[in-house]
Amino acid sequence: MMGRMHNGTTNPHLNEFTRVLLELRWGDMDAYGHVNNVTQLRLLEEARVRALGSPTHSTDAPTTPGQSGIAETVSGIIIPSIFAEASETTELLVASHAIEYRRPIPYRAGPIAIDLVISEVKPASVTIGYSIAEPDGSVGYTLAETVIVFVDRTSSRPRRLNQEETAAMEDVIRPAVPMRGRKR
Repeated sequence: MMGRMHNGTTNPHLNEFTRVLLELRWGDMDAYGHVNNVTQLRLLEEARVRALGSPTHSTDAPTTPGQSGIAETVSGIIIPSIFAEASETTELLVASHAIEYRRPIPYRAGPIAIDLVISEVKPASVTIGYSIAEPDGSVGYTLAETVIVFVDRTSSRPRRLNQEETAAMEDVIRPAVPMRGRKR
């Protein structure tokens, strides 16, 4: 089943999403000529920061492009800027990653699409789903999820999302990526 968004972008695993286009680098390849598995995790991180805003926004250089550090490589569903806005008092820490490598990503010129969804909002955490795919939606390579926990900088303890943050995030919740062995 291939999802098609209003602007014509497609993904083989998702219907509605936030898309980040990232260029691959020659050094991203492994000995087999595929994008390395560790590099794929870095691509997910870069896409997450571009789509959600920098988790260090309050201390980033003032020339960071776009609102909350979001570059022009982002399209689709607009994710509320609560992540960048919270950066002054809150650390946004990765609690877990789950990754399924469905197909090797071959190196080539041109961007790869990393499509993101917010699939779950809990009192102190947010789950982000990803699909790495060809920009034309013809091939899906990798599915992943990351759980981000909001941690108060002063107490070093998880902090609850406030009512405004929760309401903003609930407006963009979409179905989770279709990972195998999903327990929820």
